[in-house]
Amino acid sequence: MDAEAFWSLKRTTAPQVVFETIVPTLPVKLPSLTVARPVNVHILGAGGGVWATQLVDGRTHVTPGSASNAICQVAFDKRHLREIVGGALRDRGLTIMARLGRARQLPDLSRLAFDPVKAVRCADLVGSVAINVHDRALGDTYRYVITFGTGAPDYDTATTTLTIDADEAIEWIVNRVSPKQLLKAKGVRIEGDLSLPLKALQQLLD
Repeated sequence: MDAEAFWSLKRTTAPQVVFETIVPTLPVKLPSLTVARPVNVHILGAGGGVWATQLVDGRTHVTPGSASNAICQVAFDKRHLREIVGGALRDRGLTIMARLGRARQLPDLSRLAFDPVKAVRCADLVGSVAINVHDRALGDTYRYVITFGTGAPDYDTATTTLTIDADEAIEWIVNRVSPKQLLKAKGVRIEGDLSLPLKALQQLLD
């Protein structure tokens, strides 16, 4: 799959197609590393499911079902996956990328200072981090929750909640702003235990 095909996906693309067909073939540039344990992605709602995703030699490998040794559980509603794949967040991203002179590009994460050994230790963290992406234009909020360890995902409540404006979040991603800087940005509101996302970023990034 090339960038043009990715940015033209239909809003109705099923989660199974996203994870089993699209994600493994995305031409996103990732670090040429292998992470020893996967991450379980839970898509909630009718037509959802669970997929274990793992970085192997710089490529994303996806296996249907939940891995028992996952680093963490990532959970979000099928509706919010739809907004990323072919809905409001995708369309907003295209507009912002065009304005920044990077029309219809896919992220280049190959230079991300990522430590695969330390990343596995995130499984030992206790708690969950919710990222609420607020869409000012539509008055909607899209929720994505990371629960550390191998237990069930904690979607409805979270140890820490980060609320981010959708436009600002997309600009940060396009401009490759460090995640550590994002926690200090004016557009981010943090509720709950601030130390948890900081600990996770310290484990993930050099």
